[in-house]
Amino acid sequence: MIIEYEEVDREETPLGELVLRRYRAETGETGSEILIDGAFLMASHGSHAERAMARFAHRRLPPGSRDLTVLVGGLGAGHTLRAVLDLDGVGRVVVSEIGRKVVDWNRRYFADANGNAVDDPRVEIIINDLARVVEDRSAAFDLVLLDVDNGPGWLAAPGNAGLYTGDGVTACRRALRPGGVFAVWSPQPNPAFEAVLRDVFPAVDVETTSDPDEPPSTIYLAT
Repeated sequence: MIIEYEEVDREETPLGELVLRRYRAETGETGSEILIDGAFLMASHGSHAERAMARFAHRRLPPGSRDLTVLVGGLGAGHTLRAVLDLDGVGRVVVSEIGRKVVDWNRRYFADANGNAVDDPRVEIIINDLARVVEDRSAAFDLVLLDVDNGPGWLAAPGNAGLYTGDGVTACRRALRPGGVFAVWSPQPNPAFEAVLRDVFPAVDVETTSDPDEPPSTIYLAT
């Protein structure tokens, strides 16, 4: 249970105001978390779902794939980026992040949680809306991992809604190379979003994460 918070920094972005705050739990554990317009996004603790999403997507590529280029939608606390960097065969990772200060927050407050992921030489960070990033790139990525909000249907930033529409999903498909995989995290099953995926992609799978310390999540995987 969290018993103390301290605001550290904040930043206005096109999608809302990001706030970084430190916390202290009853156990004495300390960490950092990011909110947008008062809604929780991510924290130092809890990375099982992000690692599971990366593994699930990677398994759907041909065995032994090398020199992979991956797009990560949302830097956040760096958990998804760390998970991607730990996959076999990854040669380059592009991260789309709306908050410029989030990169500095990763170095100063989340480095212990993500293993200094932003400073890996394979990483390129683009400060821009993910929708703009995928529009500018055609057949550029082997994997596109989407974790920019609280999932389809539970948006913390209404400006992200377009990513989960037919047009948004189609743009992500165009950014994939043939055989590439589009992965989306969701806190719960979302049949409406699954239907959108099946309208755009020829193959869609659904996985559920399982960890004793974290609630289950739904991972949508479209190939």
